[in-house]
Amino acid sequence: MPRRIAGILSLLLVFVLEMRAQGEVVLSIDGEPVRRSEFESYFRKSPHRTPDSFLPSFINYKLKVRYAHDTGIDTLAAFRRQMEWCRGKLLKTYLVDAGREEQDARRLYLQGERRLQASEWIKIAHISRYLPQNASRREEQEARRQMDSVYAALREGADFAALACRYSDDESCKDAGGVLPWMPVNKNMQEWIDKLASLEKNQISTPFYSPMGIHIVKWIDRKPGISFEEKREKLLDYLEKNGNHTCGELSEEQKERLAAQLRELHDGLLAAYLSQKHPSDDESWSENDLERFFKQHKSDYVWELPHYRGAVIHCKDKKRASAIKKLLKKKPVSQWEEIIHELDGGTASSQVRIEAGVFQIGTNRYIDKLVFKCGGFQPDPDLPYTFVMGKKLKKGPESYEDVREAVVKDYLAVCEDAWLKDLKRKYKVEINQEVLKTVNNNGSN
Repeated sequence: MPRRIAGILSLLLVFVLEMRAQGEVVLSIDGEPVRRSEFESYFRKSPHRTPDSFLPSFINYKLKVRYAHDTGIDTLAAFRRQMEWCRGKLLKTYLVDAGREEQDARRLYLQGERRLQASEWIKIAHISRYLPQNASRREEQEARRQMDSVYAALREGADFAALACRYSDDESCKDAGGVLPWMPVNKNMQEWIDKLASLEKNQISTPFYSPMGIHIVKWIDRKPGISFEEKREKLLDYLEKNGNHTCGELSEEQKERLAAQLRELHDGLLAAYLSQKHPSDDESWSENDLERFFKQHKSDYVWELPHYRGAVIHCKDKKRASAIKKLLKKKPVSQWEEIIHELDGGTASSQVRIEAGVFQIGTNRYIDKLVFKCGGFQPDPDLPYTFVMGKKLKKGPESYEDVREAVVKDYLAVCEDAWLKDLKRKYKVEINQEVLKTVNNNGSN
């Protein structure tokens, strides 16, 4: 970061501390005041609420921030690096001469335009399971099993973006539904180039291997080149990393607004880091905890529509189906997919396809036809014999596994509620009702 910006940041930190000493106190957390101006700033971002209804969630948030600070999260190297990066991005919006930077970005684009137009450009989405070069046979089989299940769900009409968000290992784009930015075709691995060549627009590939692992790709669009507008963000990032921007001066009003934003940024990042270490995170509970919670709250999970626990299995013929039924008959449903994928030395994906789980009526056309006797389906030309194994669940879920996601969500909510009660015992919360009443008179509603 340029020295000029670093110096301004230091002054702003002092300004933040000065800001904390100003304004009326709406509440305090164990003696630490929270000003009305800060409360109003958060309140304005919560439409259709009154100050009184917003207050409890705001207090919970401030309790988490206080606890995170007291446990030293803001001293962690990772936190400080991320805070510095976010602070620099925020300050850039105030200091950088946007017009001059736009001109520099266009100049860079024109300099490289010939190269940018030399290759066909593509936009694709992908779901990938990465495998190390020394992956064991079991690891490879497990990855293949999961990707085959994802592909089967896609064939049934499942949303590609939702599955990418849940199953893809590519952290850079999984939250964007697996969609990658525009790129030249030749920037991909050869295995991807070969697979894309066989696809039509919006078509999804079968799972395939590369040196990185197993992938499913979806071709979204192609074009001969890329425009400045599509390349703009990357060009601006390049200019920022190389310090090519022009700085302006901050007014007192800008300093005040920036100081408040820095405070919110710091506290928000503290709360986010704390959530990763919170005692109700995904690694803090056991399967026994979930089972016990489900039994205590079983009536909360009664279904309005019928469900079926089991599997849809596609294979070549009735003879193959009989062999599979015999193989799976006395095994738990949770093991069926693994057993199927271990058939024929782990190469059964071309001979048998299975989708196991709990299915609500109306969510799977094969279950609807073969179990609930409604709707219909066209057989798969490659695996024309389709059958089901399992049982109807007429009285609701029999196990927490039948409603696992809902049980986990509810269990974590109960854990968080208990944790917040502990924080309220640890930190005394005092509310200034007279100041709180004035919030409505300051343009918050």
